[in-house]
Amino acid sequence: MRGIKFAARNRGSVRDVTPTHAARQAADDPLSSASKIASLIATAARLRQSSGSPLRGRNLALLHTHTRADGTPGNSALQGAAEELGARVALLNFAHPSSPADTGSDVIALARMLGRMYDGIDCHDLDAAVLRTIELHAGVPVFPGLALDTHPARVIADLWALCERQTPADRRIVFIGNGRRPRARMFVAAARAMGVAILPKSRVDPGAEDASAVADASQPRHWVLWFEGSAIEGDALQENHRRVMQAVLVHTLAGA
Repeated sequence: MRGIKFAARNRGSVRDVTPTHAARQAADDPLSSASKIASLIATAARLRQSSGSPLRGRNLALLHTHTRADGTPGNSALQGAAEELGARVALLNFAHPSSPADTGSDVIALARMLGRMYDGIDCHDLDAAVLRTIELHAGVPVFPGLALDTHPARVIADLWALCERQTPADRRIVFIGNGRRPRARMFVAAARAMGVAILPKSRVDPGAEDASAVADASQPRHWVLWFEGSAIEGDALQENHRRVMQAVLVHTLAGA
């Protein structure tokens, strides 16, 4: 592969691609149905109580374009989440080809090689065209940045954080912010799929009866979730996100 270079650590063993793996693409939308969302949350809740090692023997490749000063790929929250469940994780630094003419064939060759070495591939910050090519040719599940805020795992984790603090009959969420942004659209879609009422408002009166659960997305890069007038702690939100990421991995790679 002339145009693409990558640095790897902790590679898994070489393996063959089968039709079963090709059919289990991670492009299956976690938000496609209420039952899928509920199943992911149920698995995440079980993992919160006892993680175990459901991914033992599975190999996961994490592709990144950003590196540390020493030229190796940066660490990832996804790495820790996967390794906690027994997976073997390789951090791979993806360097874009210097010549656009090399992109197609080199990415296809890379995708096929990774598909033989790993059970799944996460493309953290790759271009959409490169991601799509890897999805088409790897033959194993490919995640479009599972740890990113733009992945459905994040909005499912946020929804879970608010819903678990409410009784099923009282579940409604006040949403503040631009509802047209990708993360907001996914959040609203997931909530409505689960039968949770979404009340869009420009601002909220903390004493309002309908404001017990609030998703404040007025700062798109820094959402704040409120319940009964208090912001939910960041550590609790990150724990939920980690568990939902693990649930996605378990469902996709272990067939749970």
